[in-house]
Amino acid sequence: MKKYVLIIALALLPFAGFSQSIFDKFEDMDEVSSVIVNKNMFDLLVKMDVNVDEPEAREAMEIAKSLNGLKVFVTENKGISADMKSTVDRYLKNASLEELMRVKDKDANVKFYIRKGKDEDHVSELLMFV
Repeated sequence: MKKYVLIIALALLPFAGFSQSIFDKFEDMDEVSSVIVNKNMFDLLVKMDVNVDEPEAREAMEIAKSLNGLKVFVTENKGISADMKSTVDRYLKNASLEELMRVKDKDANVKFYIRKGKDEDHVSELLMFV
């Protein structure tokens, strides 16, 4: 069965309030699996004594330092998926996110949206919808 995924990564606290409230309803739904990671967890990961000799690992740790939250919602329920899509569509109309890229495959369409951060090298919010 096809899975539908909604991923929201928040890097700036001022935007977190609105983003969290509109998607919170999916957390308590029985047919939705969710992973919620808050800033405290990212801070713990950064403080752990992890071997970061690999350039990719060092880069990931640097990114983790700046994250305030991550939310992932997954469902196979078509009705809930439709609700996720309409919620994302409503959010995109009200938020200042721009489409970053789209990937179309046989089974899925993946869309990435971002809100730019303090400059063009920083992202304050990432929304990925599959």
